[in-house]
Amino acid sequence: MKHFLHKYRWVFGVGLLLLMAGTGWFIHRSRIMQSVYVVKKGNFEKIIETKGEIHGKKAINIVLDDIFKDSDLQVWEFRIKDMVPEGTIVKKGDWVATLDQVNLNQRIQINREQMDVRQAQLNDARIDSALTLSQIRQRIAQLEFDLRYRDLDLQQSKYESPAYQRKMQTAYNQTLRQIERQKRDYELRKMDLEARTRRNEDRYNYHRDTDVKLQKALEATNITAPEAGMVIYARVRGNRKIRIGDEVGPWRPVIATLPDLSVLISETFVAEIDIAKVKPGDSARITVDALPGLTFPGTVSTIANIGQELQGADSKVFAVTIDLSHSDKKLLPGMTSNNQIIVEQVPDQLLIPRKCLFLEEGQTIVYLKSEGKIWKKRVTTGPENDEMVVITHGLSDKDRILNHPPGEGEKVEGFYGG
Repeated sequence: MKHFLHKYRWVFGVGLLLLMAGTGWFIHRSRIMQSVYVVKKGNFEKIIETKGEIHGKKAINIVLDDIFKDSDLQVWEFRIKDMVPEGTIVKKGDWVATLDQVNLNQRIQINREQMDVRQAQLNDARIDSALTLSQIRQRIAQLEFDLRYRDLDLQQSKYESPAYQRKMQTAYNQTLRQIERQKRDYELRKMDLEARTRRNEDRYNYHRDTDVKLQKALEATNITAPEAGMVIYARVRGNRKIRIGDEVGPWRPVIATLPDLSVLISETFVAEIDIAKVKPGDSARITVDALPGLTFPGTVSTIANIGQELQGADSKVFAVTIDLSHSDKKLLPGMTSNNQIIVEQVPDQLLIPRKCLFLEEGQTIVYLKSEGKIWKKRVTTGPENDEMVVITHGLSDKDRILNHPPGEGEKVEGFYGG
C-alpha cells in the first residue's frame, strides 16, 4: 500500500511539472506572438468620433397654440406645470402637457378691472353726449321760435319809420345768424362727442376682446397631441431636454415632437477644430450602447453653418445630422449614439499600429524580425489616424515587426539591407 501511494505521488508530481512547463511555454509563446505585429494590407480610414442622439428625420412638433402669439395677452412666458413621461405613445388629441395658469389669471383680473373702468367711461361719454346735444337742440328750437316773432315784427314794421324798420331787420338777421351759429356748433359738438364716444367704445371693446382671447389661452394651457406617435421632449438652450418647471413662450413654442420612426437620424456635434474635415456625403458608422453588437451605416446629410456653445464643450461645436441607411425596431428616438464619421478613406494600404513606429536620429524606423534576428528598418509613412498609420515605403505585406523596442538581452543587428 505504501509503495502504491509513493508511486502515485511520483506520477502526480511528474504530471504537475509537465503541466507547469506546458503552461509556461504557452504563456511565453503568447507573449512572443503579442509582441510581434504582422504587416498586412487593409482600408485606411481617418475618422472623427462623436456622441449623438437618435431622432426621427421627420417629426411633428407639439407646440403652443397660436393664441399665445397674440401680443394683446401681454404674457410672454409660461411655466410647464406637468408633462406626460417621455416615450409615451399617444393618440391624436391625447393630453401631453399643462402650462401654469397663474400669469394668465392675473392678466385676466387686471384686464377685467380695466374693462369695468372703460365701460364706465363709455357710459359717461354717451350720457354726456346726449345731454350736451340735447341742450344745443333746445337752444336752436328757442331761437327758431324767437325768429318767428322777429319775422312778425319785421312785417309789421313796414307801417313804421324807416329807422324802426332797419332796427327790426337787424334784430331778425341777428337771430338768424344765431340759429346758423348754433347749428354749426351742434354739428361740431356732435362730431367731437361721437369721436370721444368711439374712443371710449374702442377702449372698452379692446379689453372685451382681450378677455375673450385670455379665456381661449386659458383653455389652450392644456396641450394635446396633433397626431398619434411617441412623445420625445424638445431640447432647450445647452442642448438639454425640456422638463417640468421650464419656461416656454411664443419665441420657444416647441414642447415635444412626434418623430417618424420609419426614417431615423443621429444628431451630433463636431468640434470647431474638426468641422472643416467633415462634408455632406461622408460615410459614417453608428452604434448604440443599448444595442450592443449592432452597427448601422449612415451618411452625413447636413452641417450647421454657425457654431454654438454647448454645455461641457471646451470650444464651439457645429451641429451635424447623419442619416441612417437602415434602422431596427429596437432602435428608438432618444437613444445615445456613438458616431464614427469617415472623413478620409484609402483602400488597399499597408497598415501598422502607431505604437510600432520609433524615431531614431530624426529617422522613422520599425524593428523588423526576420530569420530569427531583429533589424532596424527605415520606413516612410503616409496618412494616419488615432490607431493606425499607412506605410508607403520600407515594408512589405506579411513582414513581422515588434510592437515595442527590443528589451535587454535582445540583440539588434543594425539596419536591414545595409
